[in-house]
Amino acid sequence: MAAAATLAACGMALASCATSGGAEDGGGGDGSKTDKKTTVTARYSADPTTYDPAHVSGMDDYSTARLLYDTVVRYDTDGTIVPGLATSWETTATGGVFTIGDHGTCGDGTKITPSIVADSLSYLAAPETASGLKALAFGSGEVTVTSDDAAGTVTIEVSEPFSGLLAGLVNPATGIICPAGLADVEALKSSPDPAAFSGPFTLASAKPGVSYEFELRDEYVWGDWQEKLEGEAPEKLIFSVGVDTTATENEIKGGTLDVGLISLANVSDFPNTAAIEVGENFIVFNESEHSPFRDPELRRAVAALLSPQDYSEITAAGLDPVNYTTGSDALACANTDPSLVQPYDPEPVIESGILQGVQITYSASNLFGPNGAGAEYVYQQLVAAGAEVTYNLRDNSTWAAEVLGPDPTTWDITLFGTVNNAVSLWTPLSRMVGLPIEEGGRNMTRGDNAVGDQLAIEVMAANSQEEMCALYQDLQEQLLERVDFVPLVSSILYYGLTEHVRYTGAAGHDDLTTIRIVG
Repeated sequence: MAAAATLAACGMALASCATSGGAEDGGGGDGSKTDKKTTVTARYSADPTTYDPAHVSGMDDYSTARLLYDTVVRYDTDGTIVPGLATSWETTATGGVFTIGDHGTCGDGTKITPSIVADSLSYLAAPETASGLKALAFGSGEVTVTSDDAAGTVTIEVSEPFSGLLAGLVNPATGIICPAGLADVEALKSSPDPAAFSGPFTLASAKPGVSYEFELRDEYVWGDWQEKLEGEAPEKLIFSVGVDTTATENEIKGGTLDVGLISLANVSDFPNTAAIEVGENFIVFNESEHSPFRDPELRRAVAALLSPQDYSEITAAGLDPVNYTTGSDALACANTDPSLVQPYDPEPVIESGILQGVQITYSASNLFGPNGAGAEYVYQQLVAAGAEVTYNLRDNSTWAAEVLGPDPTTWDITLFGTVNNAVSLWTPLSRMVGLPIEEGGRNMTRGDNAVGDQLAIEVMAANSQEEMCALYQDLQEQLLERVDFVPLVSSILYYGLTEHVRYTGAAGHDDLTTIRIVG
């Protein structure tokens, strides 16, 4: 995904605002008072960069897309893929047929038909849309989406096998844009027509740099799994921009905030918390001809300098679990064999001088760990080995544009994080195989790896879970042996909540539509 999970997510603190009186906040409309909470406020780390789900980048973009747009399928709280707009489906490695229910509506009340679903998915897949997320949803081949309104079905066909189709359609990037949005995609980016939305909320107001207000749509039909959540969905979600974790913790304890991102060191101070996994952290190397890390021995040297355990302690008080691939063992087919990972052993690297004087451009977001502590750890380890490092510590949006842009000369190494809404190995691994970004793919390494590319193709063509996992294991072993990446940790955020709020997430991951008010 385009931005780091820990990154933008660590900059988002949720809070609630008690409201009373008036029809809009739970009163009777006659000025009477009520103690019923109906509004939850939250904070973005930065302004959303777009309201077009096909072009989301940072965590704030993904969260916004999930609020505004419904998807064909969703994740249940336990990680099961369940109906969204579709009520049933049949899929293979080359496509699928989805039966669209009659419960979906657009922001103006327009009924969501199979044609509307197909038009939106076709927009995401179209070459002229140039979405970096198309490959995550549909794979690397050509995509054909057709509809049959009479039969109530949407058919997706892909020219290149892609066994990750069903999980790919969970991603908020595949959110269904209604006709009013597709009619003016330029306006969709910054000033969307409310009729464009298909999700549970509509954007009531947007004041960049200040606040964003979302209102629950009365006509939205929640899925069966959401109906099982305790409590009621808030009538309003209000996001301010920016966050101060210390102030947030104090306000939660004082009862003036309902939900907020808390310091991992202080989790035990809060009796009511939510643990939300947003993705994975790992090192990625630029292997283009412009970068010193085209040399695998230099990549291996950097890997030996980095301790995932130390990184977890620095960024998350040791609470983030160490990974042995680009994800935790909660991801299907993830490698769990630590012997395949380059061991932490910095002294031989420093003594050999292999990195002495090597000029490295290191790009990182300032939201990895407290005050960018994770990014700083990697920088200090490189400097300790004698490298001459240009350290570009960026805000999250600037960092994402830098390392995920088409110019391979802007960075040599980055501390990367995923927003893994698909809860799939393909989300992170696709960053290291296949076509490079400038050619329409997701590969940011630009490495010369024909074997890995072929294994990725075979993974996507697998006809069973067993076959897919065996091929995924081969692919992970190959990438780890080449040191195309350095595994670090899964990124888990802890939220403090007051007694009247619950935040469950979906498949244990970020999903603000699961926030509920209880009591």
